[in-house]
Amino acid sequence: MINQFDPPRGSMYLYDDITPPTVDGSYKMTVSTNINYGTSQSAPIDRFFDIVGPRFTLDPTIVTSVFPPRNGQGSYEDSLPQIVFSRRTFPWERRIDSDSNPLPKPRDNSNPPNGDIPWVALLLFEEGEFTLLQNQTLESVVPVHVFTALGSPANILCDAVEADAGLLQSLLPSREELQLLCHVRQVNVEDRELSAGSSDGFFSVVMSNRLPAPNTICRACLVSLEQRTDLVRADPPAFEYDLGSRGNVLNLANEVGGLSLGLPVLLAKTRLVLLHSWKFTVQGPGTFRQLMQQVNIGMIGQTAGNQPQLTDTGHLHLPILDRAGENEIAWYRGPLVPWQLTRDPLGPYHSADQCRRATPETGAEDVSYAAAFEVGRQLAAADARLAQELMRWRRESYKQAARADTITKVQAAIAVDLPTALNDKLRAPIAPAVSVSAAQALASGGLPVADRYRINIAAHTAGMDPAALATTWAIAADQAKAILGGDPATLGAVVAPVAETPRPNVTLEQVAADTAGLNRLATARDTLLQTAILKLGKPTGGTK
Repeated sequence: MINQFDPPRGSMYLYDDITPPTVDGSYKMTVSTNINYGTSQSAPIDRFFDIVGPRFTLDPTIVTSVFPPRNGQGSYEDSLPQIVFSRRTFPWERRIDSDSNPLPKPRDNSNPPNGDIPWVALLLFEEGEFTLLQNQTLESVVPVHVFTALGSPANILCDAVEADAGLLQSLLPSREELQLLCHVRQVNVEDRELSAGSSDGFFSVVMSNRLPAPNTICRACLVSLEQRTDLVRADPPAFEYDLGSRGNVLNLANEVGGLSLGLPVLLAKTRLVLLHSWKFTVQGPGTFRQLMQQVNIGMIGQTAGNQPQLTDTGHLHLPILDRAGENEIAWYRGPLVPWQLTRDPLGPYHSADQCRRATPETGAEDVSYAAAFEVGRQLAAADARLAQELMRWRRESYKQAARADTITKVQAAIAVDLPTALNDKLRAPIAPAVSVSAAQALASGGLPVADRYRINIAAHTAGMDPAALATTWAIAADQAKAILGGDPATLGAVVAPVAETPRPNVTLEQVAADTAGLNRLATARDTLLQTAILKLGKPTGGTK
């Protein structure tokens, strides 16, 4: 929630420093109670606690952002590297020196910078100027007197960066520079462009004092300067170091008695505790100013002396090469004209060929819109983010098309209750609908239910058991069986089929010779006819 002390959107407040109320260390709290009734007094109670913050390692979660971006590539030669922390007090949570190991004071201390001195610094190295060391013991990273000033902590492992001592002396900020390279920013938490996130709007920032060189691979290293009074100078160095391509030999130009002496010096190595680092590459076409200075303002023709011949409408006769390789003359007009133009009503277009026109006055081709289309297409193709979004849209379209085909096949096999519209059908929960439809299909189209009339269940009841009935009623088993139906088939028993009477095979001549049998058949026929006449009545119309 925004209060009256937050900066307005688009603005920020800057602070020289924000120091914590207590620094890291061990503390003792004593609690005692005095009762003003008689002379009663309770014994004091001591409690000890530690305030522990980052010291030899750094939690990456407190790093909000870095610039230049990690593994970024671009023209950063005019940008000072910086690292932003979500803790407003981080650069001042520890002392860079102590009473027994103080920093030297600058020669001119009449107007010192505001704020305390930070205990961290951001150094920028180029490739080949440093060596990263991991899991080093603290004793092997700092000198003996610094290890003692740190409290001689045991079993401490840390990362370190190693570089030439002369190079570090030229890169390390002085006492006043350390104060000027750290500050705190307060932003509006609702200003989305500043990405305040879930924080309270306060961020501490540590900047480097070295600009990246063009066409180099650089690494920014956040180092600890706690108790490193042996490295931090009171004033910036009054001499320059020229490393060039001399390897580890330093050409030190020092003014001594008005004489300039070139002294080759073998460089020693110095290590610093490394808290955080990232790499980036300085390359690219240049800054915006450099690109604008390289633009050919002549374009198609010269701006002075020999100006291109334009028509009253601003068109220019332009030789072009068509797709067939033939040379043609076309009309072209750029977007910058001294009058207002109407928007083309025939778009949008899908290719540059759709934008080609023929002027009614001359019959020649006008390629103005086609050229504009190609310029826009190439600018869009050069945008990496747009290409990623187009690919994501394409994959999502394929995914939805495959989903639509699957839904169609499922509906053809099972009557799934889904919306009619395709958009609603794609968003519908398919799995629950298919499960319900499949269960209904199995229930309605399965095999008939066994023992439909519950005969088997009735047969196993106590009242349908002949033995139980005979025992209960004290009757014979045959009588109980007869009472319950007698027929074995009633209770579901298997009944043997009745044997058929065997009949011999006869021929047609034998049947014709059987006069008695034929007479019985004729008598039976006459009887059936008389019965039908009595039931249906005698037919009319002379039909027998």
